[in-house]
Amino acid sequence: MSAHMISIYVLVAMFVLATILPINMGVIAFVGAFLVGTLVAGMKTKAIMGGFPAELFLTLVGITYLFAQAQNNGTIDWLVRGALKAVRGRVAAIPWIMFFITALLTAVGAVSPAAVAIIAPIALGFAAKYGINPLMMGLMVVHGAQGGGFSPISIYGGITNKIVQKAGLPLSELTTAFVSLGVNFAVALLLFMLFGGMALMRQRHGGPSLAGVAGTPFNTHVAMPASGPQIFADAEGEAMSEES
Repeated sequence: MSAHMISIYVLVAMFVLATILPINMGVIAFVGAFLVGTLVAGMKTKAIMGGFPAELFLTLVGITYLFAQAQNNGTIDWLVRGALKAVRGRVAAIPWIMFFITALLTAVGAVSPAAVAIIAPIALGFAAKYGINPLMMGLMVVHGAQGGGFSPISIYGGITNKIVQKAGLPLSELTTAFVSLGVNFAVALLLFMLFGGMALMRQRHGGPSLAGVAGTPFNTHVAMPASGPQIFADAEGEAMSEES
């Protein structure tokens, strides 16, 4: 069996192990690289380590650290609160707020699954409260995450730009970022129209749950842990009670 085929089999085994066992795939990849390199290809340790993209690794560590700081210092909470105040009773704006907040998170370094995991519970909570199609809300969050995913300082953008530069191909980092954002915005707009966006544009003050109590803050005292949109009750109440 050739060294190339052995490498492919080891790669498949790495994916299987990382899926079944709670082990980081990067750790398994190091083990696989050294096993294949030393036992099959006859490479020295220095040669194996020479193939490791140290510059890209440091870039990804820095990006991940930046996002972790934004998450831990309350920046994400501040963004959601500010966005809710900007709604001013316009229910149709809520899906777009979730789209752009998720796009912003991935643009500054969050991996798409992490950004979706943070914003989706909040977005779906608002969908349930204000009569927004939950499928549409979820897709808005997902496409927002993909829309911001190729900014020059994002993880996907950093990987893509490094690979393209290494290959010697022409590259415009901002063009790549805005094309990704534009395509996902267009898809999100289509989804918004297909899943009841026009009806939402005629709806204010939170829809049926607030019918007849315009100007009264929505009651967010729910018997459940403080997670999702209820942790932003003050901003939500203010947003939904303001008159434009």
